[in-house]
Amino acid sequence: MSPLRPVGLFEQYHQVRHFLGLDSCVVVSARYVSADGASLNKEHLFPALRKVVATHRALSVKLQGENSRQSAFINLETIDLSLLAQFSDHDDLETAIKGQLLRRFDTDSELPLWRVEVLRDGTVVLAYHHVIGDGLSGVAFHQSLLAALQDVIAGDDSSLVTVPQSLSLLPPMEAVTNLRPSILKVIKEVLALFLPTSWTAEMASFAATCRSHGATLTSAFYVLAVATISRLVPPNTPQYKTLSAFVAVSMRTATAAPADVMCDYVAAHHTYPAVHPAFQWPAAALYAAELQRQKYAAREEVGMLYLLFGNVAPFFRGMLGKKRGGTFEISNAGRVPAGKHVGPWRIERMVFAQSDLVVGAALKINVIGDPTGAVNIALTWGKDAIDEALVESFAAQFQDGLRALIV
Repeated sequence: MSPLRPVGLFEQYHQVRHFLGLDSCVVVSARYVSADGASLNKEHLFPALRKVVATHRALSVKLQGENSRQSAFINLETIDLSLLAQFSDHDDLETAIKGQLLRRFDTDSELPLWRVEVLRDGTVVLAYHHVIGDGLSGVAFHQSLLAALQDVIAGDDSSLVTVPQSLSLLPPMEAVTNLRPSILKVIKEVLALFLPTSWTAEMASFAATCRSHGATLTSAFYVLAVATISRLVPPNTPQYKTLSAFVAVSMRTATAAPADVMCDYVAAHHTYPAVHPAFQWPAAALYAAELQRQKYAAREEVGMLYLLFGNVAPFFRGMLGKKRGGTFEISNAGRVPAGKHVGPWRIERMVFAQSDLVVGAALKINVIGDPTGAVNIALTWGKDAIDEALVESFAAQFQDGLRALIV
């Protein structure tokens, strides 16, 4: 095994969160259905996974020195899929996702930083360390697996994969785009220091409605979340005037990284929306325009990590027991296309979820659209951060608000 490259700036951010037990993994699942009724067993899955591993270098690396500033990605020459794939005798997706979010990775082992659980109904639950991929990376994995399955001739269920040494790992984000924050950004952040339930809805008409108002699904969900939480704010509490919100922003435009690779290229846009109980389309349109600008501007949010001078672990430890930085966070992995490769297999019922609930935003709204046209929304939250009854009330009111907007 040989080092590929040092862990990058933002990758270290995710590495430390995992090492300190503040985060576990990212999960993206998809149900695989074959037109000929074939089941997704080892004879189908393992040959396909061998092709997927041979496509994405991120699937064949481990971490060295996770608890140090000199951590690096180490190349694995072989991988045993039998140690990474679990076949379950149930089809309870919620239980499976919860189980994966509760499991961290053993970075001292000789295993890569991902695993899959295959449910009885053909759902593949992919869990991976955030250091090797963002939410779109889970989409890239499933698209690669779907393409590989189309050409599989069942029978060779060998679990051993010899990793092509020609594969390369994408460079860290700071190597391909300028993350250095402006002086204005630094001053703004310094001043700021002082101052899963899930459901599925048909989204075709709603997406069209969003476009007609100059909005996007993400910006509409943002304004709807603000309105819903605002209605849950206790009455006669004038001190609650604003919320703190994060929206994940893909850095693939800023880095020119293609959508079909696995990498940790993501940032977040932080805002303080005013408490307002009504949904407003003009607000959704304005925020859509702001998110468009953030495709490049959000780099500075990641660049703020330079100011820690490598002291990421003390930074996170200092956050424990203190006020959270965010009320809610929205991460939208976008709509997953059906795929270019024609064959008997298709994917449906995709779900996206993540952890980071100890010091991150109290409520995470994870969005992904699957090839059927449905948009699946999964909520994850920390039990110590929000009362479950409050989350259930949010979920019900958010869903009611969404239905009211679908025309």
